[in-house]
Amino acid sequence: MKVERLLAIVIMLLNKRRVSARELSDHFEVSLRTVYRDLETINAAGIPIVAYPGASGGYEIMENFTIDRQYLSLDELVAVIAALKGVHSSTDDKQIGQLLEKIKALLTTAPSSLQGSAHPVVYDFNPWGSTPAIAEKVNKLREAIEKRLRVRIIYTKIQGDAKERIIEPVTLIIKGYVWYIYGYCLQRQEDRLFRLSRIADMSVLTEEFSPRPNQIDKLEWLEEWDTAERISLVLEFAQRVHVRVRDMFAPEAIETMQDGSMLVRTKMTDDEWLNGMLLSFGDALCVHEPSNVRQRMGDTVKRMAKLYK
Repeated sequence: MKVERLLAIVIMLLNKRRVSARELSDHFEVSLRTVYRDLETINAAGIPIVAYPGASGGYEIMENFTIDRQYLSLDELVAVIAALKGVHSSTDDKQIGQLLEKIKALLTTAPSSLQGSAHPVVYDFNPWGSTPAIAEKVNKLREAIEKRLRVRIIYTKIQGDAKERIIEPVTLIIKGYVWYIYGYCLQRQEDRLFRLSRIADMSVLTEEFSPRPNQIDKLEWLEEWDTAERISLVLEFAQRVHVRVRDMFAPEAIETMQDGSMLVRTKMTDDEWLNGMLLSFGDALCVHEPSNVRQRMGDTVKRMAKLYK
């Protein structure tokens, strides 16, 4: 732990320039005496630390002393920081935060114009209207994975029924902005993938488990995420929803008609999400094919109409 703290102190000094002993003491939750000893150790190791007295005083690494950036260019470092910030936006993982601090330290030799510039791409894996609940689940599950502890979850299926599961978590996966936990389900006696947003409740148990053989190798199937069978759809949208249609479907799937309406030919999984998506367009959508989906939409609209009589 001392070695890690010494490195963290060096990184903080490189990033913040001047830091007081009290700030270091509070940050690392150690005594002032320990901070002074750490600073002496760092100085003895060849990293020159200068002390400045007074109200605005503190400690900083001697000017012009930097850590060699080695094989990464400045542009590459900025790109790495942008990507890490995107991951960090969806979880308050301390290790990612520490890694960000370390990489930022490598930019101390960059021109001031580059240090203050943003990467051309901004990564943010948080969905609109997200809450800290997912990040809290991610952190609890990560701890369970590291300590190899079983987890009890209340999992809600897409049909709406919730059941208790005991899982042995293997790894966390983020796909787009959606988090999943991959692990062994004791009830199903097989490896399963659980979407975190559908976990209504969870608790980390004290029961330890041993990793099962070849679990990581089974993750190869994740290269083909959507293995459910898809159906062919022919949908006609009114012109007034053209912006939303172009946001949702690929350009090659859209055919604009003479009256401005749009005919969309696409393939999607026939599930509850599809039903909700189609109904969300209201009278701006007519389902032409397949006939069973068209019939289902018509029956649903009739039942809805009865509610407002």
